[in-house]
Amino acid sequence: MSLYARAAYITPDAEATGVSIATWFLASTYLIMYISRQSVKFVMLRKLELDDYFMTAAMLLALGMSVAYSVAADHGLGNRELSTASFESVQKAYYAADLLYILSICCTRLSLVVFFNNLAVDEVQKRIILALGAFSVVNTVGALFAAAFQCGSEKAWEVMSLHCLNQTGFWIAFGVLDNLSDAGIIVIAFILVWDLHITRSRKAVVIGCFAPRIAVIVASACRTAYLAPVSPHNDPAFSVWKSVVCTEVQVCLSILTACIPCIKPFFEGVEAGVWQVDHLRRQGLSIKDLYSKGYIKSDFESEESQRSDSEVKKVSAEAKSSDSIHALPTFEGGEWRGNV
Repeated sequence: MSLYARAAYITPDAEATGVSIATWFLASTYLIMYISRQSVKFVMLRKLELDDYFMTAAMLLALGMSVAYSVAADHGLGNRELSTASFESVQKAYYAADLLYILSICCTRLSLVVFFNNLAVDEVQKRIILALGAFSVVNTVGALFAAAFQCGSEKAWEVMSLHCLNQTGFWIAFGVLDNLSDAGIIVIAFILVWDLHITRSRKAVVIGCFAPRIAVIVASACRTAYLAPVSPHNDPAFSVWKSVVCTEVQVCLSILTACIPCIKPFFEGVEAGVWQVDHLRRQGLSIKDLYSKGYIKSDFESEESQRSDSEVKKVSAEAKSSDSIHALPTFEGGEWRGNV
C-alpha cells in the first residue's frame, strides 16, 4: 500500500484509517499496562509465577491480533470499495485475528484464575476457581475449533463468503459463554476478598481493583451486538469495522483489568494478609485453626467460640510452642518487616 493510501481521510464510506488508529492506540495502552504490571510485581516478589507467563502469552497474542487487524485495515477493512485481491487479503487477516482474539482472551482469564488460586486458602474456593479455569479452557478449545473450520478446511479463511456456517449464532453463543466466565471471575474475586482478615477500607480498595472487569463484559456485549447484523450480503468488509474496534477494546480492557490487581495498594492490602496465612499453614496449622485465630473469616465463628476451655488452652499452647509462629512477618511500606 502506498503512503497516500495509509493516510487516507476518514469518511462515512472509508473507515480503514480510523481502524488503524484505534488498533495501535489500544495496543500501546495494553502494552504499557502489561510492562507496568510485570515491573511492579517483579519488584514486589522478585520472581515470576505461572500467572505471569499466562499474561505474557495473552499480551503477545493480543499484539498479533492487532498486527492482523492493522494489515486488514491497510488492505481496506472498513472501506466500501475494495478490489478482489484486497478483499481476499482482508479475509485472511481477519481470520487470523479471530483465532488470536479467542486465545488471548483465554490466556488473560487463566492468568486471573492462577492468581486467585494462589490467594485462596480454602480447598472449596480452590475447587471453584479451578472449575472456572476448566470451563474457560473447554469453551476456548470448542470456540477455536469452530472458528478455524467454520468455512470448511479448503479455504477456511473465506469468513466473509456464503459457504460458511451460521457465524452470527456462533459468535452470540461464544459471547454469552465468555461473559459468564468473566462474571464468574468477578464473583470469585468478591468471595476471596470477603474472607480475608483485613480492614474494610482495604477490602474496598481490593474490590475496586476487580470491579472494572465489568467493562470487559460490556465491551463483549457491544462486540456481539455490532457483529450480529454482519453478513456476506451487506458489504461485510465495511460493516465489520465497528465490531473490530469493539474486539480490540475488549482485549485491551481484559488485559488492563487483569493487570490492575498487581498495583502496590493491592499487594499491601491483600498479599500481606494472604502470605501471613500461608506462612501459618506451612507451620502445620489447619484451616480450622486459622479460622479460630481470626486470620480467615468464617460462618461458623460462633461455633468456634463455644469450644471448651480445655480445647482453647490446648490450641493456645500449641501456638506458643512454635518459635516460627511467634513473630509473623508483616508487609508495610512496600517491604517485609520481620522474619519471612
